[in-house]
Amino acid sequence: MARHLPVGIDEFSKLRTHPTALYIDKTEAIARLAASMQEDTPQIFLARPRRFGKTLLVSALEALFQGRKTLFDNTWIGQAGRWNWTEQQFPVLRLNMSIRDARTHDQLAHALRGRVQDWAQAAGLAVMTVASPARMLSHLITELRRTHDKEIVVLIDEYDTPLTENMDRPDALDGIQSLMRSFYGILKERSLCIRYTFMTGITRIALAGLFSGANHFQDVSFSPEFNDLLGFTSDELGRDPDLAADFRQCAANIGCTPTEFSELLRDYYNGYQFSHKAEAVYNPYSLASCVKTLRSDESHGHWYRDHLPNGWAQSGTPALLFRLWQTGRLVADGAADDAREDALSSLQKAELDMARPSRNVLLYHTGYLTLKPNGNGGHYLDFPNQEVSVTFGEALARWQRLRVHDWYADGQAVGYLIRDALLAGDKEALKGHIDDFMQRFPYPGHALPAQAKWIYNYEMHYRGILFCLLQATGLSVQIEEATARSRTDIVIQEAHKIFVLECKVNGSAAQALQQVWDKGYADPYRTSGQPVAAFGLNFSTGQRTITDIVQWELGRYDVAQRRWDEEPFGQRCTLTQLSQMDDRERARLIYGDEDALA
Repeated sequence: MARHLPVGIDEFSKLRTHPTALYIDKTEAIARLAASMQEDTPQIFLARPRRFGKTLLVSALEALFQGRKTLFDNTWIGQAGRWNWTEQQFPVLRLNMSIRDARTHDQLAHALRGRVQDWAQAAGLAVMTVASPARMLSHLITELRRTHDKEIVVLIDEYDTPLTENMDRPDALDGIQSLMRSFYGILKERSLCIRYTFMTGITRIALAGLFSGANHFQDVSFSPEFNDLLGFTSDELGRDPDLAADFRQCAANIGCTPTEFSELLRDYYNGYQFSHKAEAVYNPYSLASCVKTLRSDESHGHWYRDHLPNGWAQSGTPALLFRLWQTGRLVADGAADDAREDALSSLQKAELDMARPSRNVLLYHTGYLTLKPNGNGGHYLDFPNQEVSVTFGEALARWQRLRVHDWYADGQAVGYLIRDALLAGDKEALKGHIDDFMQRFPYPGHALPAQAKWIYNYEMHYRGILFCLLQATGLSVQIEEATARSRTDIVIQEAHKIFVLECKVNGSAAQALQQVWDKGYADPYRTSGQPVAAFGLNFSTGQRTITDIVQWELGRYDVAQRRWDEEPFGQRCTLTQLSQMDDRERARLIYGDEDALA
């Protein structure tokens, strides 16, 4: 039976017993991690972005220390002599700290008490029902150590979630931090009961401040030895025949060769680097989501060849960054803001300040930025790959559209003006109303890192603002409408007419109009019976506004003649050329007589 990369399975036991789930063997790296705990430092911390397999790693460590040998059959560590399954077997306490809905000290305390009771029940123990979650955890650790007469292993997943979920709420943050500090302080208080501790999270919050005496944790987040602990290397992807078969099927579905498909995967999902002189790794969730989609979907292959699926975005882009931007508490200093300082060195020194979080540090830990070698032995921060670059742009565009609505209180009034101009076919009035708005639109680019300022040279930014304005018209507006050959920027469908709008940046409105014709953006509406008007719009990044609009009335589509009323005639003239003519020149070309205008 063929095996495939699973999507959404983050429990090691479930993955290893699933009949069709493919496991990319990471146990050699896991063995290095376990050896480091045994030989050097028994308390280890690792930070990685979301959707990188941290929970799967924690559950694999749980199975390893529990001695569940059969789960490691046919893996590197499962081979004879590579792990002492008897001496390295311990009771395991696994703390899942993914508490996302606690907004106050009391709410978090209630949630923690419930979690401790659940952990105790899973271990077959009863804990004291006391007011303090910390005392309950202390009792659980003590009872687990006493019951098994052996030191325990503590595994903590998403240790920082209760904090990062409230970073934009400084009024509640102090109480939540205080509660978390007392809760995690039990690890030091009961250290004689604990053999090993492993902890993961997204951010590197000041550990010594959050954990009592937590300077004894070894932070391996930037260690070359563990760069590939999470994520897939190119070599790992090239070993498995089932995965190779999936890649061939995906390539066939989108109409490219397996070699071309591998290059697409590399550009879209590879590129994460977490240490010095280390191989870049693929985001495992993004890769698995892509392969699952393309392996089974031939109908959209022509889209995906140019734009592979954004699984990372679809799984829930973190809104924390944009919420903090709105509060004004996201500061521009931090890792590698000074171009003279190496980004890796800056990140190693920077622990996330909850009160005034650094922009670049937060972008790095949330996975938007990663380390890139600069060719001189140092590093800079940049988007890891195309998926993240596109995801960031789309998230920023959505955030800005919301800001447009919030900021422009009389957007509906502007919408009425735009609607009237559009329905009347008055392109000059339409251009004027859009320009008036955009001249008043605030420019938040100063708050962005250098790597993200490209958004203001990107069509998505201007199309997003235009879409937001058009939504205020009360008309039926759709963005990124799919056609047989591509996607239309904006379509407005009214009872008596359909409008197709295409945007360009630093180009020409005539080019945009030509694209409407060349790509057949009006073709889906051939059988609607409605007339179609095409608009080309051009925006300037220098002026940050609209500079030109051209329009062409295609009219209705004649199904018998298989042509639009007013389409370009043969090879005599293109739609762009027609759009640039005045009315009399156009009449002479189409009718052979300028008096036909009468």
